[in-house]
Formats: sequence, C-alpha cells, structure tokens
Amino acid sequence: MKLGLDTYSYHYAAGLWEYTPRANAPMAIEHYLQKAAELDLDGVQLCDPRHLDSLEYGYVSDLRQKAESLGLYLELGTGGTNPDHLQSMVRTAHVMGSPVMRTFVGKPRPTTSDAMSKLLSATAGEIAQVTSVCERYQIALALENHQDLTTDELLTLIELIDSEWVGICFDTGNPLALLEDPLDSAIALGSLVKCVHLKDYQVVARADGFALIGCALGEGVVDLRGILDVLAQRAPDANLNIETCIGRHPCPVLDEEYLARVPGTSASDLGRTLRLVRDRGLAREPQLPVERGAPEDEILAAEDELVLRSARWAQQALGRSAPELSDLLEGSSGSAWEARSAPGRHKASESSQDGPQRSE
Repeated sequence: MKLGLDTYSYHYAAGLWEYTPRANAPMAIEHYLQKAAELDLDGVQLCDPRHLDSLEYGYVSDLRQKAESLGLYLELGTGGTNPDHLQSMVRTAHVMGSPVMRTFVGKPRPTTSDAMSKLLSATAGEIAQVTSVCERYQIALALENHQDLTTDELLTLIELIDSEWVGICFDTGNPLALLEDPLDSAIALGSLVKCVHLKDYQVVARADGFALIGCALGEGVVDLRGILDVLAQRAPDANLNIETCIGRHPCPVLDEEYLARVPGTSASDLGRTLRLVRDRGLAREPQLPVERGAPEDEILAAEDELVLRSARWAQQALGRSAPELSDLLEGSSGSAWEARSAPGRHKASESSQDGPQRSE
C-alpha cells in the first residue's frame, strides 16, 4: 500500500480554513509536493480544489508532470454532492492523473430515520448523475465517512447508487464521533475503500460527553495497526494518506439533541465509547497553540512536527525504513512554509458550487 500526505495536515499553513498565516505566505501545492518527497512518501491528496490556482488543462497537466517528476501520485478531493461540481472535479482528476476523486455528503444529520432516508435517497439521486462521467474517465468517486454518516448509512447510500465507480474514502478516526468503533467500521467498509485518511485522535472527558483531540498517528486511541491489517487484506490498492490536525471536535453524546441525531446508536455503543474515554482519555483538556495565542512560527512548527511524527510512525507500521524523529526535525528546518508564494491560488474555489469546505 502506498503512503501519502493529505493536504489538510497543513491546514494552518495553507490558510484556507479558520487560520490565515500573516508573516508567512500560505502553503502552495509545490510545497506539499516538496514535503512529501522530503519525507519519502509516495504521494499527495489535495483535499480541496481551492489548493489549485486554476482548473485549466494546461495548469493541471503541468501539476501532474511536477508530481510525476518527483515520483509522487496525486489524488483530488472536494466536498458536497452537487452533480455539476462533481462532474467538473472528475474531469479535473482525469487530467491530474488521479484515479480517485474524494468527496463527502456534508449535510447536517436529521433527527428522524424517515428524514435520514430522504436525505440518502436525494443524495443517491445527485451522485447517480455523476457515475457516467466517472465511467467515461475511469475515475472512482470515494465518499468519505466525514462524521456525517454512520457506517450503515454509507452502506445504504452505496447500495442506492449501485455503481462500481462509487466507493469509500475511509477515515480511520471519524467513526468515533458517531459512537462507532473505527476497527468495526473498517471491517464493514473495507472492500469498498478506494482511498484512506490515516488519522488518530486522543479523547478527553467533558460534562456532556467528550472531545476528540487531533494528535500524531499512534499517539491516540484508534487501533490503527488493526485497521491497517484489515485494509491490507480488503483494499490493498487504496492509498493511505496521512491526515493530522491540531484541533478538537466536541462530541456532546450525553445531550439529548446529539443522541437524537444518531438514532441507531445502542446503549452498548454509548457505553463502549464512554469506557474508552474513561480508560484512555487525557487527564485534562489541552489548550491548543492558537487558543493560547502562540506566535505564528510556533503554530506552524507544531503542525509540521505532528506530520513528521505521523510519517515516521506510519512508515514503521508499514515495515518501511524510517529516519529518527530528530533527523526529520533537523531536516525540516521550517521548509514546509519558508518562502511560500502562491499568487491567485484560490481561483479554483470559484468553480465550487457546494458549501462545505471543512475537512475532517
């Protein structure tokens, strides 16, 4: 299985989401490729089309050639299920040389099973308008378990669409937010997986439930080794993309409204998750660098170190040679964000017709 870098891992440095670097220019695609090559990774998944300066053939083709010159694969990602937007992204993926196009439903979870059935039916209808384009360009559409649909709901959606060109982008950490065991989810979805977000979370108790805290791979509660064993057997061709995040995701699972949005949850699911929080949770909730007003360089360095620790862990888990962390830190020397320049780099976002740009 190949190992790559998901661009959301540098979501602070990229400046596309809730944080914008001021003293450093936002991280451009060339620097993602450089970072992946430095870490001896196999590729890069672009989680958002806003990373692209343009969707024009010449620009995307040139990007493909840059990646190939470094021996790297490219995968393209976006959000939402707007048919026109997805068709455009599939065509872009074709030019980019990406065999998969990742997206997610990204709609709020309804509070009734009937409303969820209608959401799944409507979503299937939108995606069905895209499958012929996927077939024409030989691009698989990968729907992520994006903390918006449970494993069973994703399986129902895939069944409704009924196309060999639609599968799963499996995120190893996201099942926790819906009170699911990530290993169980991997087993259920494994044969449908087209690409992977390799992610870990720490957990910490709160009065209304718990919070997920982003961490380096191997430093959280997700059974990543067990999941890797499952995926190696059931989805050996799926690329593993490291996705780290210095952030938190509240899960108020003891709140009635929250539980109403996961009606399929059993007492056993809730009990298992709360025991995990009790037994393996952090003693106290950490204050994140942005929250304590850390200097920009410290924030970006912390984000970079999270990726470096994760890359080393993943390489060791896959039986690859991995440099010492001290060597990685010395070799990095801030290169993930130094001298970045990306004029007009948000032009491609104008073509997006769907709302959610958050990545989890």
